[in-house]
Amino acid sequence: MFVPRDLTACRAPRRRMFALAGVLLWPAGPSLASLAPPEPPASFAPAGPNAASLDPAPWQPVLPEAPEAGWLPVGNVFVLPAPFAPEPANLNPVEQAALPRTTLPYEDPGFFGIGGGVRWGTAAGVNTGEPTSGVLTGRLAYKLGTDFSVSLRPSYIFGNRDLQGNNNDEGEFQMPLTIDLFRKALISPYFGGGIATNTDSTGATNPMLTAGVDINITRNIVLGLNANYIFQNDIGDTDWQGMSLLYLRF
Repeated sequence: MFVPRDLTACRAPRRRMFALAGVLLWPAGPSLASLAPPEPPASFAPAGPNAASLDPAPWQPVLPEAPEAGWLPVGNVFVLPAPFAPEPANLNPVEQAALPRTTLPYEDPGFFGIGGGVRWGTAAGVNTGEPTSGVLTGRLAYKLGTDFSVSLRPSYIFGNRDLQGNNNDEGEFQMPLTIDLFRKALISPYFGGGIATNTDSTGATNPMLTAGVDINITRNIVLGLNANYIFQNDIGDTDWQGMSLLYLRF
């Protein structure tokens, strides 16, 4: 340890240091000269024959690279050889004309109808063993191509006759499923089968066959004629009925 000989000379700087300490924070470690801004880095230039130096200006144009072997820049496409020249535009007005439509317009996949009619009976001069009654009918069809369709044809018949031959107000319900032929023609025949409920007021549900024709008066008005044959297996009998129907098709 070394002690200065002149202690008086050492006290004066120490007093000045404490006086400045009340105003400034005396740094520890490096001197104040280390707080000066750093010197800018030395300029550098990228390596390579075509590289441009970034000094003194930060941006400089770069020389275009030479094309790869086998490729040449083209300024005018019309001077290219035939194998490489683009095809000329088609200016023939006949070929540029609009092509005719080759597909059919969109058509709904199905349609439905609702209407009413009459079941033929004694009052209509037809001896079917059934009373002449009103009918509420409907049709729900799904198109199969341009000429055929399959249809569900529910009908409710107002009025009935029991096995003793007495007329009553009980109703009958029939729901056949049919295949429709030539649905766009004036006369469209159909045939199929389904179920019939409460025939002759028995309360039973029996199988049935049906056949008929739809007369397409207009696009939305249809006159229908049909005949139904019902197998009454529960009483060992059969029953047939005929109807005239008029319904609207949508």
